[in-house]
Amino acid sequence: MKKKYKLGICTSFEPRYKNYIAACEELGVEYEIIDILSHDWLDIVRNSSCDGFLLRPPSDLQERKTVYDERMYYISQHLKRPVYPEFDELYIYENKRNMAAWLDINGFPHAKTRVFLRKDDALEYLSNCEYPVVFKSNIGYGAHGVKIIKSRFAAKCIAHRVFGIFHPKLTIGYFQFPFFGKSQKHYLIVQDLKKIKWEWRIIKIGNSYFGHQKLLKGQFASGSKLVGWVKPPVELLSLVKDVSEKGGFRSLALDVFETVDDKYVINEIQSIFGSYNPSQMYINDVPGRFVFKDGEFVFEEGYFNKHGSYMLRVQHFLEILDSEVKERS
Repeated sequence: MKKKYKLGICTSFEPRYKNYIAACEELGVEYEIIDILSHDWLDIVRNSSCDGFLLRPPSDLQERKTVYDERMYYISQHLKRPVYPEFDELYIYENKRNMAAWLDINGFPHAKTRVFLRKDDALEYLSNCEYPVVFKSNIGYGAHGVKIIKSRFAAKCIAHRVFGIFHPKLTIGYFQFPFFGKSQKHYLIVQDLKKIKWEWRIIKIGNSYFGHQKLLKGQFASGSKLVGWVKPPVELLSLVKDVSEKGGFRSLALDVFETVDDKYVINEIQSIFGSYNPSQMYINDVPGRFVFKDGEFVFEEGYFNKHGSYMLRVQHFLEILDSEVKERS
């Protein structure tokens, strides 16, 4: 890196955006806090002298994520300011409706997902489908907002709450008590249930690759906090590489089901993800990463996931800004 850059660190409702601050300070990178949540956020961005902006959308409430998406859109698509991660990958982050469409369009293996906007359509499907099925909220990490439905009666009860019994304006929505603020209304996400052995988390940030197992706790692997530190299959490292290249994604975690019949099925795509261990991969108790070099994945020993993997993101963003400067010169 030759040029000195100043990065804008955008605020979020969640404190983990401060990992960007820790990473910039350790790397000696100048930064400015950008209050993207402010009513005058547009003037703040316009008047900023930052070379690019680091983003960390909220993942708690749908309304907050929607407004954050809108602001990211204008920063990247209209003001033409560099952002990290990219707008497209953050638009499907914590948005299962968008993610399902993206996976379907691009032909990657995933659990069949149906998004119903009309009550009649949902009830017709729920009257004839095979059970159990999975109901999912549009936003929600771990296993939050995921419910396995085993009967038509239970499914139809939830559908009535989502769409309203008499009129959509009277719906109370579907929520998991006591979180009334997360009530889901006017759409229903139904996914085929996959019988799995475990789930893999496969990560790519820049040219750094990591992988580990997320073991089952009850019916779910997501959110179980049970980790299998084993070498990830090359097939899955290649899968995350393919998804990243197809979408132009910069920071990416794939949560991939390994089914009981030995198939790999993408469950989630996340640009921002939990990373509490200083390494996201241990092979024979040795921490490290893979890098893709000369057509193959090469293991490098070390701790590469400092500050929740945000340091890797900052380093990658600086590399991107450098390459763009070179292209213009």
